[in-house]
Amino acid sequence: MKKKIIGILQVAATFIGTVVGAGFASGREIIQFFTQYHAFGTIGSILSGLLIAWIGTKMMIYAHRIDAYSFNELVAAIFGERLGNVIQALLFFIIFGITGVMLAGSGAIFQEQLGWGRQLGIMLAVFISILFLIKGVQGLLFVNALVVPLLIGFVLITFYSSHAAAQYFPDSGHIRWLLPSFNYAAFNLSTALIVLVPMAKEFKDEQVLRYGGLLGGAGLGVLLLLSHLMMLGKLDIFLYELPMAEMVRPLGETMRLAFIAVIFGEILTTFVGNIFGLSRQLHSVFPNFFSVRMSMVLLVVGAFMIGQFGYGSLVSTLYPLYGALCAVVFIYMCCVRLPKKQG
Repeated sequence: MKKKIIGILQVAATFIGTVVGAGFASGREIIQFFTQYHAFGTIGSILSGLLIAWIGTKMMIYAHRIDAYSFNELVAAIFGERLGNVIQALLFFIIFGITGVMLAGSGAIFQEQLGWGRQLGIMLAVFISILFLIKGVQGLLFVNALVVPLLIGFVLITFYSSHAAAQYFPDSGHIRWLLPSFNYAAFNLSTALIVLVPMAKEFKDEQVLRYGGLLGGAGLGVLLLLSHLMMLGKLDIFLYELPMAEMVRPLGETMRLAFIAVIFGEILTTFVGNIFGLSRQLHSVFPNFFSVRMSMVLLVVGAFMIGQFGYGSLVSTLYPLYGALCAVVFIYMCCVRLPKKQG
């Protein structure tokens, strides 16, 4: 029973840590998809949290029942071989782009919050990530189990201290907030599956995946809602590349630096998870050309090159585009039926 509970918590932490990357932890994603729509964004954040919990758990169970080695096998089983290949290629490049954004985020932390060089932040993120990647699945589970509880604690403390801004609705009653909230769920879950699918293979008990997925999705939804509520009505917060770090500033310099370390840790969880999943995907498609280790090296080098661009501009430009591209895939995942249990 103890082993089962630990497994559930590991799955939940990895679920949260995979979705919560630099964009979420820094606050840029939340502003982009929710806070700019004011109180309507509150409804959107709740909707996104429910969708991610439901579909994320469903897809992990699906992958577990077909014994999928990587995201490729899951996509092929759901969409068929021909369409699956197109979707695999599309999501591969989307997730690869996000991986580069993670490194840009690490550079932004060192430059904006610490006054140090961007390249130092990027290089440090690459170095630490490689140490975890060498450990494989255990390294992935460990880094998430370490960082995610710290993030949850900081969000709760900051929310309590900020007393959450009063909500107000825009003058117009347009439902333009609805599409971004759906796109957020589609984008984050579609890309998180690159990590969640190979992780699901490591757990033999389907209940661990079910309860871990639901717990992780619920935790993610609460974090999303609280982070959004903290930034409502604070117009100046939109000016920063790392708005959440600015929200922590009133709590004192020690707390601000500690939260910056947590954001950096969340960058590592997403970066490590993406490289881990993408390397398996690349090896699955080209087993004779790319070993898992060689794939990791190539992906890290490519992500380093993308990370040279500005973090804020990458999030505001790429993420809404990625959300729209993932929406069709996500809708189909909502409708697909689970295969029967084996045995």
